[in-house]
Amino acid sequence: MAETEFEKPEFELTGGVLCLDFANTSPDHKVDRDRDKIQTYADLLAFAVQTGELPPADARKLLQAANDSGAKAEAALRNGRDLREIIYRVFSNCAAGRKPSREHIEELNSYLGEALRHARVVANNGGFARAWEDAVSLERPLWPIVSTAVDLLTGAELNHVRECNSERCSWLFVDRSRNGTRRWCDMKVCGNRAKARRHYARVKS
Repeated sequence: MAETEFEKPEFELTGGVLCLDFANTSPDHKVDRDRDKIQTYADLLAFAVQTGELPPADARKLLQAANDSGAKAEAALRNGRDLREIIYRVFSNCAAGRKPSREHIEELNSYLGEALRHARVVANNGGFARAWEDAVSLERPLWPIVSTAVDLLTGAELNHVRECNSERCSWLFVDRSRNGTRRWCDMKVCGNRAKARRHYARVKS
């Protein structure tokens, strides 16, 4: 994989939180019309680079490590996809006003335990911030994802998690609109499609 592939990726980041953007890389849960955006370990690195959670230099090291150990890279990719599905199930339930299953919470806790083993506190702009140890671990892209999932699940914005209102889209997002009535993952995409369908129905009638 060339450096430019993960330095200039093209993921849609409309979820408002890292974990939701990651969940939105999966094939659509309502209508399976889009391919999986995370098909290879290199794709997982591309997502991490675009979201700013992994410097390109670190991504290159991980890519080399993945090339050196294909089995470990496949395991990390599989874990990433499993985590992505857990995140979707948890927050899709929350968006619908349902309680996530105990099984999914336990699985999320399992990923959290692994991530916390690598978490660090560092000085940052006169204060402190969470960081991740400088280790060539192929699971590295998953640590900040699970961390933001737990922060969202236990924070004040949980009640603002929404699932796109389109019949053909299952993307998740945090509604930060002034009146709390955002319905679409992206007004330019699903919102405009809904407007077009309503217009067509009016004209037809």
